[in-house]
Amino acid sequence: MTAANAVLNQRLMPTSEREGLTIEPTGWHNKRTSHGYLYNRCHLIGYQLTGQNNNYRNLMTGTRSLNDPGMTKYENKVAAYLKSSNSHYVRYKVKPIFKGDDLLANGVQMEGQSIGSHAVHFNVYIFNIESGYHLNYRTGTSRTAG
Repeated sequence: MTAANAVLNQRLMPTSEREGLTIEPTGWHNKRTSHGYLYNRCHLIGYQLTGQNNNYRNLMTGTRSLNDPGMTKYENKVAAYLKSSNSHYVRYKVKPIFKGDDLLANGVQMEGQSIGSHAVHFNVYIFNIESGYHLNYRTGTSRTAG
C-alpha cells in the first residue's frame, strides 16, 4: 500500500450520509474487545474530507486507537479549517508504514499543510497499537497481553 495524496477543499467534502464499509483490508482479523472492536477499517484520507468510502486503495486495517483518537484528531482539524471557507485548501498526505511483507502497518505518517497560511500544519507518526493487545504485524492476528 502506498501513500494517499490530495489537495483538499470544501467542495470535495461529502454531502450525504456515509454507508457501511464492506472491504476487508490486508491483515483484517477483527475481534470484539471489552471496548468495542480491536480493528477499524481506517480511511487514509478520512471520509469527512472527500466522501471516499468503500475504496480499497483508501482503506487499511488499524487499531481503534490509531483511528480514533489518533487519526481523527488531525482529520477534524483539517475538516474544521476547510468548512470555515470555500477558498481554503490543504495539501494532505497519509502514508501507512509497513515492514517488509507485513499485512498490518506499524503506523501511519500524516502530513497536512494549509496552502497560503499556517492555519493547518502537522507531520506526525501514529502507531498502530492497542493497549492490552499484542499484534502480529506479519498476519494481523492478535492476542491479549499478559
